[in-house]
Amino acid sequence: MNFMKATARAAVAMVLIGGAVWGPPAGAAGGEIVIRANAIEPHVFRATMGQRVNFVKRVDLPVHVEFGVDPSQHHVVQIPGTGPFWAVFHRPGTHPYVVHIYATKTTTTLHGVVEVVEDPQRPWKPGTCAAVVMGDCIEP
Repeated sequence: MNFMKATARAAVAMVLIGGAVWGPPAGAAGGEIVIRANAIEPHVFRATMGQRVNFVKRVDLPVHVEFGVDPSQHHVVQIPGTGPFWAVFHRPGTHPYVVHIYATKTTTTLHGVVEVVEDPQRPWKPGTCAAVVMGDCIEP
């Protein structure tokens, strides 16, 4: 019995150490926006500058997320069926987005907002990319 407990403790320790090694950098803990067939949870997501935000779909239909209000500068991302996509917001303020869920004969449109507060340790500077999605700057 002691051998089994020791083995279990060692496995937990390895998971904890592995999580510490492979986790996001300090101060950049992620959050999650869940996209369902008829709702976004939470509708308003509050984040700190530099925080990774994961967009996860919980609907078995094609989903696009559109960032930006200006049609000439919007950016559309299709959420892959195998996992979420992520965004990091570097400019404080409101970042609206629109979700389109495509069913056979209908399209559901949902609206959400990421509200970003400034991080005093990393103040935003003009010329810095306002938002990065999967490594691409989408709001210059």
